[in-house]
Amino acid sequence: MNILTLPDVQESVQCTQASELVRLFRLAEEKIKLVENLNHVLSIPAINELRYAGFHMAQFLAGGANAEGELNKAENHCKRAIYDAVEAGVTHQLEVIAQFQYDFRLLIISETVPGYLKIQEQANEARDLILETRDPKERAAYYEQCSVHLENLRKAQKKLDLHREDLLKALKRMNSLALNKWVGVGSLIACVVAAVFGALAYYKADKSDEVVAITQANSVVAPLTITPAQTLPTKAENTR
Repeated sequence: MNILTLPDVQESVQCTQASELVRLFRLAEEKIKLVENLNHVLSIPAINELRYAGFHMAQFLAGGANAEGELNKAENHCKRAIYDAVEAGVTHQLEVIAQFQYDFRLLIISETVPGYLKIQEQANEARDLILETRDPKERAAYYEQCSVHLENLRKAQKKLDLHREDLLKALKRMNSLALNKWVGVGSLIACVVAAVFGALAYYKADKSDEVVAITQANSVVAPLTITPAQTLPTKAENTR
């Protein structure tokens, strides 16, 4: 029968804690890489937390009276690295979905993308979770919820991207119809304006002909006026 002494128990506890720390460190690395692939940008806060965790792990390996405390600090930094990475991933996915909605705001997306309303609900829930104030002690539960939302939003983004081409075609058709409509309206307006100007031109030409005719008629009908100098000679003068 093996009897564990107090140093043995402490060593066993530290070994278990160190194994958990390694697991958290690797998990944090996975989340940081995942978010980097999604965002195409490194999560600097998460990387800094892992750097701090590495520092405290080195302090633990160096030995000392506060070795257990160094392990606890390293573990907390690993957890914060996971929280920061996952939160950055969720925030980025929300931005991508919001941009998608803005790009096709003129269309009814639900007519092309099946399950779009569910995607909207998931995005709203994730946004509410990010904006909600919480106690630091609730970080573990928050991380779990964020991880679930991150996976859901990743799937949602893939689904939206699959239908992007169909939505672009629908948007192109709508723009083409709108353009044809405006061209038709413009043509109609041009025809109306041309008809109005044609009528005005005809009216002016008709008036001009009427004025010319009246002027000519007046010149023909007017009597010949004889001045005193042009009076005919009298009969007496003719007999001379």
